[in-house]
Amino acid sequence: MNRYSDKIIRFILPTVIIIPIAVCIILASRVAMLENRIAGREAVEELGTRESRLVQLSWYDENVYETADGEVPAFVSEYMSADLNDEYIPEEFNVNDNVINTAPGLTYASDTETDGIHRVYLTFDDGPSIYTDDILDILNEYGVKATFFVVGKENTASYARYIRIVEEGHTLGMHSYSHVYGDIYASPESFAEDTQRIRSLLEDVTGQTPQFYRFPGGSSNDVSGTDVRELADYLESQGITYFDWNVSSGDAGKVPLTSDQIVRNALNGIESRDTTVILLHDSAAKRSTVMALPEILEALQAMDNVEILPITSDTAVIQHDIGR
Repeated sequence: MNRYSDKIIRFILPTVIIIPIAVCIILASRVAMLENRIAGREAVEELGTRESRLVQLSWYDENVYETADGEVPAFVSEYMSADLNDEYIPEEFNVNDNVINTAPGLTYASDTETDGIHRVYLTFDDGPSIYTDDILDILNEYGVKATFFVVGKENTASYARYIRIVEEGHTLGMHSYSHVYGDIYASPESFAEDTQRIRSLLEDVTGQTPQFYRFPGGSSNDVSGTDVRELADYLESQGITYFDWNVSSGDAGKVPLTSDQIVRNALNGIESRDTTVILLHDSAAKRSTVMALPEILEALQAMDNVEILPITSDTAVIQHDIGR
């Protein structure tokens, strides 16, 4: 009888301990998710009247953009005083739209039949930033939906911007959590960990699971320590579609462009393509991109047979040729 009792105790005791622990872990995860959503919702309401740019600057990334004494970071001061009239024409950006990979269930731009409609997708990388609200305001003014490939920012202002992007009908995509190339591309495992981290964050904050990804540097980048084809296969296994671009606004360079230069680059060859994915950036150093946006939208809306759309599951995929 004692042996039988001992067996029962050895079986039941671990179960009694493990189940409550598991329940606590699940509840803690749910509480954290709800706290993120509540923080974002409160921020949406509280930040209706936005504070000055200098105050918002510290919200973007406390570890990178805020000095120890809370003053404006040096690179911002330098950027604000830069001579934006200096002529700078970036090297021509060439990509092969006729991608080799043929993942099942996806329609590639090179496979679509011409129907006379030029579909244009405005995509903004690197946000949220101090300019995200301005970009959203402009898009709203022109009645346009876009796509935001964002990075991980865990503060209430960023939560609010993630939520606003989704609630205003734009597409919220992933652009890695850290955007630190050396960490993200160090190994397949590090890439997977980073991807799941940004996916979980956006899902917790917005309640929606993001389905689209843009590689930092694009899928054709030459800095990855891991074969990008392997990383692309991983994304596919997770039900994630990655998008590159076939038009670059040129606003990613170290030398700032004028808004006119960004407009000119962004509108390059629109009417010669059925599908155009334009690369733009949403960051604290991209004031000229915000200034250029109204003119880009007005020019696109003045063109015949042009539709400006957010990326969805129906969008013809644009991917750089990485030899898959």
